[in-house]
Amino acid sequence: MDKRICVVGCDLGPGPMAYLREQFPEFEFLSYPRNAKVPDEVLARAEVLMNYGDKSQIAPAKNVRYIHTISAGIDGYIDEVDRCHGSALPVTNGAGVYSDAVGEHVIALLLAVVHGIVPSVRNMAEKQWPAIPMLGNVNGKAIAVLGTGDIGNNAARICAAMGARVLGFKLHACEPFPPYSEIYTGDDGLDALLPQADAVLVCLPGSPFTKDMLDARRIGLMKAGSVLVNIGRGSIVNTEALMEALRSGRIAAAGLDVTDPEPLPPDHPLWDCPNVLITPHISGLGASKQKHAEWFAENLRAYLEGRPQPGAVNREMKY
Repeated sequence: MDKRICVVGCDLGPGPMAYLREQFPEFEFLSYPRNAKVPDEVLARAEVLMNYGDKSQIAPAKNVRYIHTISAGIDGYIDEVDRCHGSALPVTNGAGVYSDAVGEHVIALLLAVVHGIVPSVRNMAEKQWPAIPMLGNVNGKAIAVLGTGDIGNNAARICAAMGARVLGFKLHACEPFPPYSEIYTGDDGLDALLPQADAVLVCLPGSPFTKDMLDARRIGLMKAGSVLVNIGRGSIVNTEALMEALRSGRIAAAGLDVTDPEPLPPDHPLWDCPNVLITPHISGLGASKQKHAEWFAENLRAYLEGRPQPGAVNREMKY
């Protein structure tokens, strides 16, 4: 009897792939490296498609019945799914798998810009030993975490463990919960939160509700000399306003794993800002591949059993 086809267009590795094959013997798992060209005739055979946000694979998968992307961000991806297959097609994502890897990356960027690592690396290249002004410590500071999902919560817990007072911002109202001393919601809440924070950690997903959320006006509300870290989406922070704030000193430093535009062109002036640390959207690459496989397995099992999938995306919110 022919097996059902699942095309895996991402680099899970042999161990996680063996796990999936053991869990679902009724499926034939056809694995391709990330960004590899999967033949259209192979995609057309797929009942299930798993990839890393590769939109080019969506249309050729003409007979797909369920799609899982291991990416946490689906802005743009879900629109292509709906265009090609309609909004009734089940889609799940990797939200929840990245809390450790990306949460730690948030802290790495925060500590690097606060403790002068950026100019120190530059001084190493120039074999210089000047005094470098420090921006202080995390201990005792007010840290605003925009986005209290798994990633933001992990970063918040680490900040709290280092002695910070952690304030949260959530798109939807809720009661405060550890480690947040307060939760702010809505436009007025964000406006009230920003002036209090010594550091603002952007851990929100990309969506119509978060685009340009930190525009020139809101960046102007931030405390003078504060720090900004963004691992959410580049579109959340207005790039021109950010650069102006960095030049003027209103923002002392920024750590960015995401930019707008992305990839950042070689001639973009953001590269030349001396108080910026940029990593090329790599914060999630350390996430466990076995965790990806187990999360996909949980959602695939729900699909097969006809029950709600725990990783189902919210098409309105785009995550």
